[in-house]
Amino acid sequence: MPITGDLRAVDARLTLDGCTIAVEAFTRLADFQAQSRASLLKKRDLSATRLVLLVAATHANRRALREAAGIVNASFPLGTRAILRALAAGRDPGADGVVVI
Repeated sequence: MPITGDLRAVDARLTLDGCTIAVEAFTRLADFQAQSRASLLKKRDLSATRLVLLVAATHANRRALREAAGIVNASFPLGTRAILRALAAGRDPGADGVVVI
C-alpha cells in the first residue's frame, strides 16, 4: 500500500496498457459483503483501475455468491468468462468482476 504504515496487500496486481488490476483470492466466502468491501477499499487505496475477486469453485462459495447476487451484480458485473477472455487478449476487462475457478 502506498500509505505509510498500512500493512494491507492484494494477492496479485496485474498491469496492462493503462490498466492496473488488483486481484483478491478467496478460498472461503464467509461474509461476501464485508470481504468485497475490504477489497474495494484496497482497490481505491492502490489506485487500481479494476478489481477481480478470484473465488474457489466450492459449493459453499457458489451458494454465498447466489445469496449475495444483488451486491455481486451491482459491484462486480463481469463473470469468469468475460474476465478471462479479456486477460488472455491482454486487454482491460472494462469493469470489476468475479472469477470462480
